[in-house]
Amino acid sequence: MRFRLSQISDSHYNQNMKFYGELLVFVLLFITNLRVFFVHHVRRDPLVVLAPFTFVVAILQIFSWGVDTFTLLGLLISFFVLISNFHAIFRYWERLYVDHYSPLMKIWAAFTIAFSTAALALSIYFAPIEQKNREIMVNETQTHYKGSFRSGFFEAKPFDSKSLTIYEFSKIPESANIVNNQNLIVFLAPDKRADTANYRPYLQQLAARGVTVCSADFYADDGQWLHNFYDKRFLRRIVMVIKSFTNQQQFLAQKEYYSFNIAQEYNAMVPLLHERYGYDKKILLITDFMADIAAEDYQKKNPDFIAGILKLSSIGEYKSSGYGCIEQTDPLLAKFLNLQRDKTLATPILLAEKTIEKMDEIEKLSYAAAVAAQKALQN
Repeated sequence: MRFRLSQISDSHYNQNMKFYGELLVFVLLFITNLRVFFVHHVRRDPLVVLAPFTFVVAILQIFSWGVDTFTLLGLLISFFVLISNFHAIFRYWERLYVDHYSPLMKIWAAFTIAFSTAALALSIYFAPIEQKNREIMVNETQTHYKGSFRSGFFEAKPFDSKSLTIYEFSKIPESANIVNNQNLIVFLAPDKRADTANYRPYLQQLAARGVTVCSADFYADDGQWLHNFYDKRFLRRIVMVIKSFTNQQQFLAQKEYYSFNIAQEYNAMVPLLHERYGYDKKILLITDFMADIAAEDYQKKNPDFIAGILKLSSIGEYKSSGYGCIEQTDPLLAKFLNLQRDKTLATPILLAEKTIEKMDEIEKLSYAAAVAAQKALQN
């Protein structure tokens, strides 16, 4: 199995690309409906083609970035705008003369303009906070894999179906400001109410401090969490979030049940990590609620190469446990948890500092154990 990382641009990431796509959808909806008030005695109404185009863009948004409040809102509005403009689209393709639009159509257009404007304003208000890799001297890379837990994972070609994405964050240049303990591989297993993108500010801050850290998002067919259609890549996160909100006790009670899937992910990732960084390296597992129990069990079974566990959910100041750094990546969801959009990056910085403290602790214990072993041999 070959583990190759390829560098990607640091100008944007999922949340920001998603945000710009949302803006595009709502702006196109505004233009599509505004035209109704200015079309008078024209041979054709070419702007009507924006209706199907916007609907297609809204669909692509969902398949690219997943379902959430704004992508779903854009899809619904664009669908109703497409239906309401069906007759106008037909007239355009048939090159029929357009005198004017009816009062009812203008009322509908006014309503959708107001709705699109409100959605546009809300999407700007709850926009994610962008932290550029270049500004903090961080390298971000990713590799896509195909396969399953049964068959194994293999590097995917451009048009292959992808079931695993591995991310790496590291310092630029790699020789500058590196932390002392380089015998550790630091690996984050995201909670399924979040993907790597939702932990990105934390991973960036960790890399900016000289720590190379990896994370992985699995979507293999035999790694089912919901055991239905909602396990699809574009639906899983939002459904998990909704389940955790609607019946929190039941969701929390399934923590041990989720351990089987997490263990599968560890079994798949550990060989890949060792192949990339060396078989002499030990691993620090970073978990966030869902993976807590699985990580403990995995460490007990594999003490030779699991050096320790850092449970982000145990950090009291981390108020969005299980959801990632949503004060930066998903401010609307943060609002539901009574948290505020935070440009200071207080939570990601705190988590990065706690991680380095854990690494230092492991290094001290490792040194003490080595000294004790040496004394034992001398005696």
